[in-house]
Amino acid sequence: MRDRSSARRAGTVLLYLGLGAASALLWARVVESYRLPSWHTEIICARAPSPNQYRVLTPWIAHLLLPLVSTWAAFPYIAAYFAVRAAATGLALLLFDRYLRTWFAPAAAAAGALALAAIIPFTYYPAVQESDPINLLVLIAAFWALANNRDALLFPLVLVGTLNRETTFLVPLAYLLARFGTQPAKRVALRTAGLAGCWVGAYGGLLVSYGVHRGYTSTVKVFENLASWVPTTFALLFFGVLWVLPFLALKLKPPTLLQRAIWLLPPFVALQYLVGVVQEVRLFLPLAPIVIPLAWWVLFPEAANQARPPGTRGRRTSPG
Repeated sequence: MRDRSSARRAGTVLLYLGLGAASALLWARVVESYRLPSWHTEIICARAPSPNQYRVLTPWIAHLLLPLVSTWAAFPYIAAYFAVRAAATGLALLLFDRYLRTWFAPAAAAAGALALAAIIPFTYYPAVQESDPINLLVLIAAFWALANNRDALLFPLVLVGTLNRETTFLVPLAYLLARFGTQPAKRVALRTAGLAGCWVGAYGGLLVSYGVHRGYTSTVKVFENLASWVPTTFALLFFGVLWVLPFLALKLKPPTLLQRAIWLLPPFVALQYLVGVVQEVRLFLPLAPIVIPLAWWVLFPEAANQARPPGTRGRRTSPG
C-alpha cells in the first residue's frame, strides 16, 4: 500500500511537471523570439521602460541559466526562459492541486489543477512578458498558506514575489479580508501592516535602485479597452462561466477565505481596465486561486469538505 501511494505521488508530480514543460513549449512557439534577447538585455542593463524594469526576478534567473544552456541550445534565450517557465508552471500546478485539497477530494483537486493547466496557454501573447509564471506560483503559494494557516510564509512570498511582479499587492489585501474578525485585531493589523511594508520595501527598493523609468506606452488604458468589443470578449471567454459561478457559490457557504477573497475580483478587474491591456488575458491569471475553488464549490459539491477532518465541516470551522 505504501509503495502504491508513493508511486501515485510521484506520478502526480511528473504529470504536473510534464504539463508545465508542454505549456512552456507552446509558449516558445508563440512568443516573438527575435525580441526576447533585446527585452532581456534592457532589463539586465537597467534600460527597460516601466513597468518591465521593476520586474527583475525572472530575467535574472534566466540570465544565470544562460551560460548553462548556451553550450548546447541553438537559441539560448528561448531555452533559458523555457526552463524558468516550465519549472514555475509545473510547480504552480502541483501546488494548486495541494491548495484545492484543503477543501476537496483528490480527484476534484486534480480536476481543478488540470483546468488551470488548460487555461494557461490561452494567456500566451506574442508580446514578451515573462513574469507571469513565477507570479502565478507566488500567488498560489500565498493562498495555500492562507488556507492552511501558514501566515508567516506570506512575508517572504511578498518580499521575493514583488521583485518579480507588483501584483503581490493582492497578498496583504487577501490576508486582511481572510483574518479580519477571526483573529485578534491587533495581530491582524500588525501583520497587514508588515505585509504592506514588505511590498512597499521591495518595490520601493527597486524604484530607488533603478530610478523612475518612463512607461513604454500611456498609463491610462480604459478608453482603449472600451473602444472595441474585442478586449472584453477576450476577458469574458478567458474564465467563461467561471466568472459567474463564484458568486453563486456564496449561497453554499464556502470557507471564509474564499467568501471574502471574492470581493477582490471587481476592483482587480476594474484596475486592469484602467491601466492594463485587457486583451492580454494573462492579467487575470492571479485570480485563479479565487475563481476556480469557488466555481468548484458549485460544480463538485459532493467533493467539497472531504479533505477536512471529521467534525470540522461547516462555515465556522472551515480552514482559512
